Amino acid sequence: MKPSLDSFSFDSGVLVEMLLGKIVSGPLLESTITANTCYFNLTEAEYVLCRLLDRTQARSKVDNLVRSNYFNLTDVAELYANAAEIKFERALALGDCYTIANAKVTGSTALFAFREEELKNEMERKPFDVKIQFVDDLPRTGSPS
Repeated sequence: MKPSLDSFSFDSGVLVEMLLGKIVSGPLLESTITANTCYFNLTEAEYVLCRLLDRTQARSKVDNLVRSNYFNLTDVAELYANAAEIKFERALALGDCYTIANAKVTGSTALFAFREEELKNEMERKPFDVKIQFVDDLPRTGSPS
């Protein structure tokens, strides 16, 4: 098994893009990364998929992803406390706060699918204490594992 070269905390938008098959190759699917997420982001991803597909397909896709053990699922008190602190200090959606908090707790890079205006504004206003990256910034080379 290859050692982990990168560690990411996946936002729900990244999860949705993966589950819809829009991310099919590249570093996110290679065994060289450590993928992290939390139950809040899985909940949000399932909700979005319900709107795009249907409840049965959405639940099946998320359940299959969880069973794949692709992700380390973070469920610690420190995560909730950090997410609350970020939400208190920043004008961000709660899901974004969880992604950033998860990155902090796991020592990973917060990875977002889209450059949403409120996140861009907060990044310009005051730097975060974790690295933030967007899927568009990642190389598109590589093959699925």
